[in-house]
Amino acid sequence: MTEKLLLVSPATPFEPQSGAQQRTALLHEALQALGEVDVLLLEPTSGPSHLAPAKPGILAHGFWHQRPLGIGKYAPDRALNQALRAAGLDLNRYQLIVSRYLNPITKLAVPPGARTVVDLDDWGYHYAPGTLALAARLKSNYAAWLAQRQLNRFDAYFFVSKRDQARHPELSAVILPNIPFNPPAQPYPQTDSSTLLFVGSLWYAPNREGIDRFLARCWPAIKAAQPKARLLLVGAASAGIRKAWEKYPDVSAPGFVDDLGDAYRNAAFTIAPIYSGGGTNIKVLESLAYGRACVTTPHCADAFEKDLAHGLSVAGDDATLVRLCIELLCNERFRKAGVISCTDTLQHTYTKAAFMRQASRLLRPLWQRQ
Repeated sequence: MTEKLLLVSPATPFEPQSGAQQRTALLHEALQALGEVDVLLLEPTSGPSHLAPAKPGILAHGFWHQRPLGIGKYAPDRALNQALRAAGLDLNRYQLIVSRYLNPITKLAVPPGARTVVDLDDWGYHYAPGTLALAARLKSNYAAWLAQRQLNRFDAYFFVSKRDQARHPELSAVILPNIPFNPPAQPYPQTDSSTLLFVGSLWYAPNREGIDRFLARCWPAIKAAQPKARLLLVGAASAGIRKAWEKYPDVSAPGFVDDLGDAYRNAAFTIAPIYSGGGTNIKVLESLAYGRACVTTPHCADAFEKDLAHGLSVAGDDATLVRLCIELLCNERFRKAGVISCTDTLQHTYTKAAFMRQASRLLRPLWQRQ
């Protein structure tokens, strides 16, 4: 029986639109460099565990029952595994099983001898100060503790940043950075535009909450100082949320767009007012790759440590964020200098070639032990 590699993920690698899907696509490509790869999609559901019809290229599409109060959160799902076996999926065929995130692989009855790698993207979720009541904060701390207890179950790990890896020096791991998925060959030239741009999945709570705060606390002051300023919010969100945002003056929220290039080309710079979440914010790197400076928060900037220290405009409070936005609107040279200072780092650390090298560094030794 020919041994294969298995990629387990809640996000498909074959429709790379969101950041999660793009990272999955890159990891799938890295696995294909080793051998034949099957893809198993696994997602939570409030209903019974079951298999759904799978799209082309997907071996199976399973759903595991998400029980209330986190009961059995990381235990293998018996009904799901029975359904997979009934459908002919034999996990013994796989020498190496790689999982996007921790949850999906914990639901599988991984056979002894199979080597396992977990991609700890969005690890170490950070909550903005004051956002949680005591009971909710205790619950989140317990969830983090419980997740960390699972780490001894698997062979090796990917982290997205030094910040995340530093918390677990005992693990066999490499840093597999998030990268711009399809950047232009060259950064776009600067423009005299007065448009601020945000790009991201706006249904994602940290993004949505960051935009809510920016509009309420920062946008009025920016508009008062720069009446021609406009704000473009690009990314999937409900019609109701987008309509509420567009009540602010000169704010446009069209939702998902097919061509991000046009959005970046016509923007003066981008904003990433994110105060919570995990992993790294790909929107920061993508902005620089397109030639656009980025105004962001310490939470986002810290994930890159010193790599992009000279290229990001980092605001520790609302007043500083307002000031930096106004300065960037008024100074095209300032915007350009920040992008140029990051060019070498982007070309050496945050590229597809670097991603593939790092993935191979961890995966190839595990695959070759057969």
